[in-house]
Amino acid sequence: MGRVFLEGYDPDEFDCYRQIMQNLPPVQGWLTDNYSGERERVIRGTNGSVECRPMAYTRSNAMRLDAARDWIDKQTTISAALKNALIFSVILAADRAFNGTNDQKSSLKAWTTRALTPVSFPTPSLIEGPTGTQLNSDILHLDSKAYDFVYLDPPYTHGVLYAACYHLNNSIAVWNKPQLNYDYALPRPLDICFRDKGETAGGFYNKSTAAECFQHLLTQFDCKRIVLSYSNAPRNVLTPDELFAICSAVGTVSTYSVDHAICTQPSMFNKVSTELKELFITIDTHD
Repeated sequence: MGRVFLEGYDPDEFDCYRQIMQNLPPVQGWLTDNYSGERERVIRGTNGSVECRPMAYTRSNAMRLDAARDWIDKQTTISAALKNALIFSVILAADRAFNGTNDQKSSLKAWTTRALTPVSFPTPSLIEGPTGTQLNSDILHLDSKAYDFVYLDPPYTHGVLYAACYHLNNSIAVWNKPQLNYDYALPRPLDICFRDKGETAGGFYNKSTAAECFQHLLTQFDCKRIVLSYSNAPRNVLTPDELFAICSAVGTVSTYSVDHAICTQPSMFNKVSTELKELFITIDTHD
């Protein structure tokens, strides 16, 4: 919810509505019906073994999340800034109550203490300072391309699709209650089941097209400096050296790196790295 950070909201007004939201009676709704309790499913990597596993939320927490999100949409007289802040509060609450670790593709095999804790709707961080504007469009086809400074954190890991990793956050934000594919550990909206539809998630995720996409991305801006966030994770589509070469064609490149822990995944995926670095690539563009 970038608009909450960029545009702000009235904290006193928000708190009044947050308290009402906190005390709403539970409602069985879309989250409860599709993502709560436990269900039997085939466990990946077990030769077809079927077990009863937790879903994303306990039933009681899902009902409170459903009640809050439905209630927000009924508040037709509140400002857009307040509505965005309330929705963001529900997303934060759902994230805290989620029975998983880093992404929303699956849940853990046993309920965690955090997931069993009753939902509480937090207050989003309120950023003081100049307000901003959030644009939602294809980054490779922007209408306006002149900026003072550009910071980019693009997708770059082969096979890790952000739309699938955070689909619950998006569904709660949009609240369109999409049709779901139940073949996954946690059901996914049909529109992000790219492989099932024979589609790709975008050029940044594909080794054959990623270099061209990055070249287009970095050369389209009219600005003095670009900072690109990347890493040396083993599954990245491009190596740091390949990306440095692309960046060097745009301007003078310098890098800064910090230690970065790889996301927690089952050991069978072999994703552990003891030398993982988060890279910040600064490009001072050619005049």
